[in-house]
Amino acid sequence: MFQYVTVFALFLCGINSQTVHEGDCPNIPVQGHFNLNEFAGVWYEAERSYIVFEEDSSCTKHTLTAVSNTKLNVLISLIRQGGQSDLIDGTAVLNDKLDEAKFTVNLNIGPRYFSQPTPYFALEVVNDEYACIWSCTQIDGYTYQDFSIILTRSPNPSEETLKKARNVYDRNNIIREEVQVVNQNNC
Repeated sequence: MFQYVTVFALFLCGINSQTVHEGDCPNIPVQGHFNLNEFAGVWYEAERSYIVFEEDSSCTKHTLTAVSNTKLNVLISLIRQGGQSDLIDGTAVLNDKLDEAKFTVNLNIGPRYFSQPTPYFALEVVNDEYACIWSCTQIDGYTYQDFSIILTRSPNPSEETLKKARNVYDRNNIIREEVQVVNQNNC
């Protein structure tokens, strides 16, 4: 019976991310002295782990608008394989400490995908350059799922910027499996 419950939990939780690991979500520090208003604005996805609702997409851009000192409106625009534009909207709300970059994100991803509140952690933010986003959700007492996204202010960041961002994941021992470079050309 346990196997069936675990498989079902993996199915439900794995909808947003396909990277599943044994154990508990690691406790990884996030950006301190976080300023929501400075974080707001336009960010481009440079690299990401596999996220099913963004599968085979390009030109992924996040527009974050502060609506209070704890809440962002989120608008993700992307181009699906075949050239179809898509918009995903939602909210990101800061958790407990206002100056700590831990969010609960709710995205309206439509009937095709199962959507649930998802934790997002900004591990490191250099507001004019990059943001290292990581999400980890405990599935059960034995497994967790995670994904990562490198956001940049430029659609075509320098290799130096990407190297600095990748280093954030490396020094926190976050394994970034199935990392995809997001095509931002001809957008």
